[in-house]
Amino acid sequence: MSNFRNRLLTVFAMLACPWQVASAAAPAAGVISPHGQDIWFWLTLTLLALAIITAAYTWHVRALKRQKCALETEIRLRTVEIQAQKEELEKINQALLKVNKRQEAQQSELTRFLAVASHDLRQPMHALNLYLGALFNFELPAAVRPVVNNLRNCARTMDDMFANLLDLSRLDAQIVEPQLQEFAIAEVLGKLDVEFTPQAIAKGLHFEIHHSMAIVNSDADLVEQILRNLIANALRYTPDGQVVVRCMEFDQQLQIAVEDTGIGISKHDQETIFEEFFQVESTSESRRSTAGMGLGLAIVQRLVRLLHIPIKLQSQPGQGSTFAISLPLAASQELTDKHGRSKASNSASLLQALIVVIDDDESILTAMRALLERWDARVITATTGADALALCSEEIKIPDLLICDYRLKLNENGINVIANLREEFNHHIPAILITGDASPQLSGDAKAARLILMHKPIQAESLHETLTQLLNEAKE
Repeated sequence: MSNFRNRLLTVFAMLACPWQVASAAAPAAGVISPHGQDIWFWLTLTLLALAIITAAYTWHVRALKRQKCALETEIRLRTVEIQAQKEELEKINQALLKVNKRQEAQQSELTRFLAVASHDLRQPMHALNLYLGALFNFELPAAVRPVVNNLRNCARTMDDMFANLLDLSRLDAQIVEPQLQEFAIAEVLGKLDVEFTPQAIAKGLHFEIHHSMAIVNSDADLVEQILRNLIANALRYTPDGQVVVRCMEFDQQLQIAVEDTGIGISKHDQETIFEEFFQVESTSESRRSTAGMGLGLAIVQRLVRLLHIPIKLQSQPGQGSTFAISLPLAASQELTDKHGRSKASNSASLLQALIVVIDDDESILTAMRALLERWDARVITATTGADALALCSEEIKIPDLLICDYRLKLNENGINVIANLREEFNHHIPAILITGDASPQLSGDAKAARLILMHKPIQAESLHETLTQLLNEAKE
């Protein structure tokens, strides 16, 4: 064992340092002591360990260098790929930017088209309704009156279809912005009561609105449009029975439900009832004769989404339908204004009432004069505010009512013309502003000026009801 260790020491010594070779041979001659041999043993082990550590470190450094080179190569490749992807994304972004600009241009064109359609296309329909209203008030032969009545029904159907198409286009073009404010729901329900009661009576249906004095927070015009479409839809699809509008408060919400006893809607059709141009199938001849375009509920769906309010439907075939919306109640339920005005009496007379009509369309003026004179009113017509003021100055009395178109020539608008006439006579003359513009901004401006806003085309019955209501209120 000793000899093996000595030989091992000699080998280690020779590996560790060449100058120790001579001394490493000494153990064979018996010169080195056992204690010296131990020192050399451990010294040699230490040197060997250092050599191994150095070799391992060197190998590790070389491995790191290889990894560094590989990473640098990978980074260069990744950089090239990222640069290529960046250039591709820039190309895609440029393409998307061009598409967005093209869409914005198309939407701008659509907006301009709607503005033109809303005014120019409504004008002949508006005049047609006024002429038919005047014609119906003449003493006609018995054989002619049904023909005139059919003409009026056709014109009314065209009005509804035209208005629905424009409303749907405006909503899809996203140019309608809600104007949220607190208002009494009774004001909206009162208008709808006046509008639909004659239609229900003509169809032999019982129509009733359970009024509410609640104050809600929403857009009054859009809520009115929702309920108008729901009620019109209910009347159209109810051959007999009743249509009832109910109001109920719960959980800081006002639920308004339109219930009918009509043909009902199957479960399958309920999934698609809000799609454009969808109509419930029915074999009823009366149903087919009163069918619309199937746009009313499509408009309702867009409006409730715009206002972020829910709508619910409950219906069974042959057992009627119930559509219900929920409006948030206002924090305060007290308003100083008068709410829930009763509907105007159709028997109210326009006898000798002085009505000033201002419109830059001669055909409208002619039709309006013919209609109002058939209602026994005295009529002054003018195309500008200055002409209206000059003609009124020749009268010995203040006008009882003003009817003015919103868009006039010479950059005039109806709001300013009415304000000037009121200021000239120093009297708040009841006034109606007629327009084809359905923008919320105009609606707000008309309310601020205390004007009744009516949208073209106007039905003769609706105009008569509004005029008599204003006269009655002025006498109070």
